[in-house]
Amino acid sequence: MYRDSVDALMRLLSGVDDEGLPTELPDIAAISSTIRTLKNGIRHCCVQVLFESGVEYKIDAFGEEADMLYLKARTHPMSKLLTAQL
Repeated sequence: MYRDSVDALMRLLSGVDDEGLPTELPDIAAISSTIRTLKNGIRHCCVQVLFESGVEYKIDAFGEEADMLYLKARTHPMSKLLTAQL
């Protein structure tokens, strides 16, 4: 279980599973182009993490957590060129 969206992102990108065993290294495949504000005024960010095996995770965050997720994803070395944006 993850504490929040940033914890989920960092654990997925760590290359280690819940038992401490190595996994394949993923890429950040897509990040929201900006932090969007929904009709109800809440900020939203989405990050897609993709493994070479085809397994993918979509991480959504809202409010202050959206700001933190956006910053972590954008500045992480695995974000590469990010041609895809959500």
